[in-house]
Amino acid sequence: MAEQEQYVLPLKLNVGGRIFETFPDTLERVPSSKLSRLLTGSVPSMQQIGSREYFIDRDGSLFGYILEFLRTSELLLPSDFCDYNLLVKEVEFYELDSVLYVLEKLQKKSMAEILEMRCIRKETTAFFRIFGSSLETVDELSSRISIYMERKMGPWASVQNMSPTPPRNLSFHDLIFQCGANPDENGGHVNVYVQIAPEQKKILSDFNVLGILLNCLILDGFQLQSSRTVNYQEDTVECYTFKLID
Repeated sequence: MAEQEQYVLPLKLNVGGRIFETFPDTLERVPSSKLSRLLTGSVPSMQQIGSREYFIDRDGSLFGYILEFLRTSELLLPSDFCDYNLLVKEVEFYELDSVLYVLEKLQKKSMAEILEMRCIRKETTAFFRIFGSSLETVDELSSRISIYMERKMGPWASVQNMSPTPPRNLSFHDLIFQCGANPDENGGHVNVYVQIAPEQKKILSDFNVLGILLNCLILDGFQLQSSRTVNYQEDTVECYTFKLID
């Protein structure tokens, strides 16, 4: 009879000072977890302090989400929840692999990928800089951009060097390149063309380069969130912020 009552009557759990009540079979929904071993007394950080009361030396503010998952098989988090790393540690402590799998999916979904493109125009030249929260996206975009230079020495003769170069990577998260015409120290000028795969054309105009970049990002699943113009010293900077849409 005592053994039967052990599984019929609710338990009281004091988790880090917060009180929860539930039935033993709820805690045993994941047989491999530490919570399923609560009644055996084999987990040192879970101590029995009364006839049907146990103390668990863990974060009580997050335990409610874990208990609710055991009750409903759903991990229900507020829309503004941001303590994913802390909740992961709690889930790992309780050895709830099924919760960990769901939590990782929710965390990835909540961390939307952000990308920002900036364009600075200076007379006949434009400079582009692209920042991204994803290393893979920045690296893949960099691999699609090729820079070609054409050096003109005078009105009748020109020497061309069309060997492509990649954009400069200032860090793993951003890249920079330019297009347009620049005068050189010898009285000639250098044309800098940009080619963005899968486009085959080499583009000199910054307006065309900007249009192709915007179109490429939209085709890649990014959505334009905002655009703004910022005056910085003597330059005007156009900023475009994108968010990756699932």
